[in-house]
Formats: sequence, C-alpha cells, structure tokens
Amino acid sequence: MIRPSCAILLVLAFSSGALAQTQDERFAEIDRNGDGVITYEEHAAADEAELRAIDADGNGTLTVKEYAAWLVADQDFPAPVALSVARCFFRGIDADGDGKLSREELRTYNDRVFKWLAGDDGQMTLAESKRTPPPDIVPTPVCD
Repeated sequence: MIRPSCAILLVLAFSSGALAQTQDERFAEIDRNGDGVITYEEHAAADEAELRAIDADGNGTLTVKEYAAWLVADQDFPAPVALSVARCFFRGIDADGDGKLSREELRTYNDRVFKWLAGDDGQMTLAESKRTPPPDIVPTPVCD
C-alpha cells in the first residue's frame, strides 16, 4: 500500500493521534536504501507515489473530495473530520485558489516542508522528521 509523503504525514499527525502507519514505519518506507536519512530524491519519489494514490480519477490533480476520501479510507479519519481537514489543508496550499491541488502545488508544498525539516545538509533524519514546522511552513489542519 502506498503511504503519504513525510510532508503530508506531518499535516495528518497534527490533526489525528491515530494514523494507520507510524511515522517511524513511514520514514523507513521512504528511506529506500536504509541509510537512516531521506534524500531529496527519495522524498520526491514518495511524493509522486502519494499523488497517484490519492488521485482517484487519475487526472494529475487532487480535489478536496479525493483527499477527504483518502483520509477516511487510508488514514481512518471520520468522514466529517476528514472533509474539514481536507478543506483546511487545501486552503493553505492551493496557490491559484481553484479548489484543486496540481502536481506543482503539491510538489511546492512538500518541497518546502522537506527543506525545512532536512535543514542545510538536504537530508532528513528520523529525528528531523519529527520536528514541528511553524505555521508559515505547514498550514493548520483546523480552520476557523
């Protein structure tokens, strides 16, 4: 089963105490060569797999409904909570405001989070993946 990237997992971790997969397990899955760090290449591959997993109609963009459905099916969110989290998440990263997330919008967001977590060396350790990015990096999963 394909799991979300570290960036998306972080957003979900802020909104739910019970994820289908632990952060340690997800880190190990993304760290393809098992060297204890996630490189940009490993991160980018996970992000592409994430988009394909969530994009139910295969058109290369994500809708709030697709994301909410994935939260329910893959992350065990209750439907009303999933819809609220999806709307807030989209509001925070939908750069052009069209109500969808394009591949580029998702990549821009995930890259921003990865770069913040990885720091200057460009490689993210498990400990770094568990840091909490500030609100200007990760939008709040709860809207006003």
